[in-house]
Amino acid sequence: MITLYDLAAKDSIKTWSPNPWKSRYVLNYKGLTYKTVAVEYPDLEPEFKKLGIPPNGTKGDGSPLYTSPSLIDDATNTKLSDSYNIAEYLDKAYPNTPRLIPPGTEALQAAFYDQFWQVISPIWVLYLPRIPVVILNPRSAEYFTTTRTAFFGKPLADVEPKGAENTEGWKKVQAAFDTINGWYSKNSGPYLMGEAPTFGDFAVAGLLHGLKICFGENSAEWKNIKTWNNGKWAAYLASLDKYASVEK
Repeated sequence: MITLYDLAAKDSIKTWSPNPWKSRYVLNYKGLTYKTVAVEYPDLEPEFKKLGIPPNGTKGDGSPLYTSPSLIDDATNTKLSDSYNIAEYLDKAYPNTPRLIPPGTEALQAAFYDQFWQVISPIWVLYLPRIPVVILNPRSAEYFTTTRTAFFGKPLADVEPKGAENTEGWKKVQAAFDTINGWYSKNSGPYLMGEAPTFGDFAVAGLLHGLKICFGENSAEWKNIKTWNNGKWAAYLASLDKYASVEK
């Protein structure tokens, strides 16, 4: 059995974070059976230490950083973190399922993944302050607010720009999606590699799904995103709905 460790949320929200969404998409795309375990933010480190899941880097103070998504595959006694690592592992462990990183595209996938998160970075000051208010349970909300306040050096609630600066911030996000749309416009199909989705596509879809959940499907922000690039991103996300099951 494969177990995917996701981030816990309020009862009305089954799964929300762009990062676990990437791994959920790839597991569904490969048709693999798995179960989901939701973990509150402050419980990630003690729980993963207990399970033997390795950290996914280090904090600013040099201590281990434990993150979601993480995965345990009982069939191979494999324990790992990070959605890219998970995708690489699943391709190797289950070679008879659809490939997430097709042979010969490893460098492209890695470069796209790195550049995508750099280009889309203007979204975070608009997105992160809403997470503890809209999505998280009290314990996780307190943890998220405390750690992100320390990261930004000011109260998280003050991170989101206001007024004209907010408008300018959204213009930067739209420009980022224009850049990504320019990359995709070089293709013969709707996805990064053409007609079939690959890992990079699930990274994009994971972010879009996270934005839809955080801002709300009926929000002005999400309705605006759906109009960008002639409605490309709404259609793009809808095309991957078949891999978006959260019932497992």
